Amino acid sequence: MQKQQFDIQEICDYIDSKERAMTQLWEQMVRIESPSARKDEVNRLAAHLDTYLDAMGLQTRKVPFEEAGSSLVAHTEEGELPAVALMAHMDTVHPVGRFGADVFRREGDKIYGPGVYDCKGGIAVAILVISALQHFGYRKRQLRLILSGDEEVAHSLSNGDGCQVYADAAAGCAAAFNCESGLLNGDVICRRKGGGIVTIGVHGVSAHAGKEPEKGASAIREAARKILKIEELSDPSKVLYNCGVVKGGTSSNAIPDLCELTVGIRFPTNQDLDDAMETLQKICDDNADPRIHAKIERTTIFKAMEPVTGTEQLLHLYQDACEQLGFSRPQPVYSGGCSDAAYVTMLGIPVLCGVGVRGDASHTINEYAVASSLTEQAKKIVLTILRMENASFAATRLPL
Repeated sequence: MQKQQFDIQEICDYIDSKERAMTQLWEQMVRIESPSARKDEVNRLAAHLDTYLDAMGLQTRKVPFEEAGSSLVAHTEEGELPAVALMAHMDTVHPVGRFGADVFRREGDKIYGPGVYDCKGGIAVAILVISALQHFGYRKRQLRLILSGDEEVAHSLSNGDGCQVYADAAAGCAAAFNCESGLLNGDVICRRKGGGIVTIGVHGVSAHAGKEPEKGASAIREAARKILKIEELSDPSKVLYNCGVVKGGTSSNAIPDLCELTVGIRFPTNQDLDDAMETLQKICDDNADPRIHAKIERTTIFKAMEPVTGTEQLLHLYQDACEQLGFSRPQPVYSGGCSDAAYVTMLGIPVLCGVGVRGDASHTINEYAVASSLTEQAKKIVLTILRMENASFAATRLPL
């Protein structure tokens, strides 16, 4: 295997020369407002990027869903070494029109707009990385781009099938970079908690509260009993439970026959999730009145991003690349937020997450990205990929 030689300064100069064009692409993406539930708008962005990537010479493939916007997968030609994946998502959380008529606004080194930071700037970073490596004839590893259309809703609109896109598109990769919104200080996320929303329906027996209360079985009373049990289980070092929404009853004169409670959970490992779901099922099965029954009716789950073999090695390569480029050495972060990086680490593939544009205030009207971080983050990833040539990563596929 012949070693390719690259001049890092030439690569950096090329990335700098592409800043204006990539910022224009970034602006175009932001102006296509694409909240998760607006399938047509997500698909419009996917089509725009499909055309752009096709013009770059990448092989592209859209993965459609009945209710969700499409996912988009693209790749360069196969290389001699296992591939590298670059990830991001096209959907946002802001309703169309929330930012007014002019959604893209720049003030100095800050850019404001819906999804400008989370995560359309990350898409621009990923495409710039591929463009730079292509320009200098990099062929050692195939570069794969994976873009989701319903990440912000934990793939609930695609009934979880959006997760399978990652399992298929990232299979066999040596490593991956999730170009999710980056931290302002440049640190990198190497581990994330998982999160979920579980809806429990408690079904009782309705009766007149004044005339025949003995004929009723209160679903609200049983729900209250279950809430206390669930909340007592919450442990900051393990699984966190939060009974955040309770709905039930129709009148103060009627014994309620239905109560619905929504439980938010956060968990450090996917085994903890399995244990938590088993515990919640036991609580559902334990009812004080035999006339009452309860069941888990809906779940929306985002798996945990767990460290795997190779994570530390990939982090060290990234840290060294940052220092060589004159940036501070980033530190690993354990985040309580969720991301699609989880579905790649579940394959046994090391992932660095939060390596997209830096910024702050995601999911708010004040969301912004640091404009200059577009080229900075791209340089860090490019140099890390080049440093991987002499590193060995085990690409072991694990079951989902």
